[in-house]
Amino acid sequence: MSASPQVSLPPISQPKGAAPAQKPAHLPGTKGDPQKKSLFSAAEEVINYTPAIGTEIVGLQLKDLNEQQLEDLALLIAERGVVFFRDQDLTVQQQRELGAKWGRLNNRTPHPVEGTREVQTFRTDENSKQAPDYWHQDHSADEEPATITFLVVREVPKDGGGDTLWSSLYSAYDKLSPAFRAKLEGLETLQEGAYYPTDASYVPARGIQPLIRTHPVTGWKILYVNQAWVKQIKGFTRAESDLLLKYLNDHVARGVEFQVRFKWTKNSVALWDNRSTQHTATWDFFPETRWGTRVVVHGDKSFFDPASKSRNEALGIPDTPSWRADVANSLEDIAGRNSWGIKFTGDKKGPFKL
Repeated sequence: MSASPQVSLPPISQPKGAAPAQKPAHLPGTKGDPQKKSLFSAAEEVINYTPAIGTEIVGLQLKDLNEQQLEDLALLIAERGVVFFRDQDLTVQQQRELGAKWGRLNNRTPHPVEGTREVQTFRTDENSKQAPDYWHQDHSADEEPATITFLVVREVPKDGGGDTLWSSLYSAYDKLSPAFRAKLEGLETLQEGAYYPTDASYVPARGIQPLIRTHPVTGWKILYVNQAWVKQIKGFTRAESDLLLKYLNDHVARGVEFQVRFKWTKNSVALWDNRSTQHTATWDFFPETRWGTRVVVHGDKSFFDPASKSRNEALGIPDTPSWRADVANSLEDIAGRNSWGIKFTGDKKGPFKL
């Protein structure tokens, strides 16, 4: 990631000795309308990309949304994981101000714009040596992990590419077997971030987080893993922890049925829920340029409520059939199938057809 175009904002002034900003009295989305009438009625179209994750809202400018519409949007982000807008007329200053309406902005930001650490710039171009193309969450190691990330992509590669993917941690939890889920609930992980490795004065965020987390807005269970920052499962040996975390991280990364992929266009926006999603970029446009600006809303302390429900339970969605032991529930049935699970049509002792 190389230096970004010159972007500056007026410095944030704070009187000497002033108390730091406090988190809001309520979490964004908790005052949202379950039907989102104020938000949806103003839109030209609302498009759900997949059943599990991803919604695009057409025909609205974010800077014009009123207080109730912003609350509805925050609830939609919590429920759908990530929400997209295109063709936004939004300055960097307006982006910062909008993000701040949902709460205190995180200032642990690498590559900040001039004047504030609350806005981060991203740029990948012909001078870039690497790009963050791994699955992760933003700031999940913080004591009060981030809620919403607000990204505006202001320049896109001329020949396409640079898509971003998100994976639903609600659905990642739902896709595990009930017996396996029960084993994970109550476990805790050590997370450690390193956002400023070149800053000698920087102390990386470090803390204990639940492996299964309850979303504070929806009340749904989340498989709260992050291969970038989760170091070890509390109480497990390193070998045991590495084995289980590899399985869970692979489960999130390979779960194409609960992922969404977004093709960026100039001045498009993604707002995603850091508690219930992971995301990854695709770096397939070298040496072309993609750059944008990002703000992250400071969050709340993680917790797990054993009485909380999964997304499927809460919405009355039946579990998707999966390859389980009950697919072939007897030795006789197993004996009647070949190694691909295709049932023989002839005499088991004689010729057969597939």
